[in-house]
Amino acid sequence: MAFTEDGKVVADLQDPSGAYPETTAVTETNDRLYIQSLHAKGLGWMPK
Repeated sequence: MAFTEDGKVVADLQDPSGAYPETTAVTETNDRLYIQSLHAKGLGWMPK
């Protein structure tokens, strides 16, 4: 999630289905976001 200085949400990348649980980190490359989790069975990614 990303917020402005006054607390307004400007980005929300949460998975409302819960299919990719407990995200712990994100690594950004030129074309993708790689998402790490404590309990997911693989590395997640999404286009940037």
